[in-house]
Amino acid sequence: MSARSFEQLIELAYVPEKPHLFEGSPAIAYEQLEKAFKASRLKSDQPTEELGYRFEMVRLGMAIAFVKAFTRLSGNEKSREALEVLQEALGAKSTREIDKIIQKKIESFDHLYHEIFVNEQREEILGLFEQTLDAGTKEELDELMLEGLEVLQQVDWEASAQDDDDDELPHLDEDFLKNL
Repeated sequence: MSARSFEQLIELAYVPEKPHLFEGSPAIAYEQLEKAFKASRLKSDQPTEELGYRFEMVRLGMAIAFVKAFTRLSGNEKSREALEVLQEALGAKSTREIDKIIQKKIESFDHLYHEIFVNEQREEILGLFEQTLDAGTKEELDELMLEGLEVLQQVDWEASAQDDDDDELPHLDEDFLKNL
């Protein structure tokens, strides 16, 4: 996979906003994972703390992209709390610190599961988020990245905003209601 695909995934999730998640760019974060992966292979194929940390940074970036896309589709303010937790975890300096941040606010992820079955795209994006959390290898992340790019490119963001408008109850004439 490429650093550009990682960057595109995040950009698609945030359009029209400009995401500022990583020092530098998402592409640099992905390239740092590739460097750590190569360095680990040179050192007897044993995973290093650096490799684990860089893997978590990319995984967090992907998780953020999927949760951001989900919140854009759902408009659920409570699901934004999960996004904030993930963004806070990006500031961590170690995998242990990432885990501590996530575990401290784990209940915020429950909000993602409200009303997911109302919209097939939301359900699919939430599935990609879950698979990202379960991914244990760079190859799995790369595969999910491609799948996520494909899904996010197919989302009709304007239609989802119109669907939300359609869900609002029409204005009813108060005099009419009083006469009932």
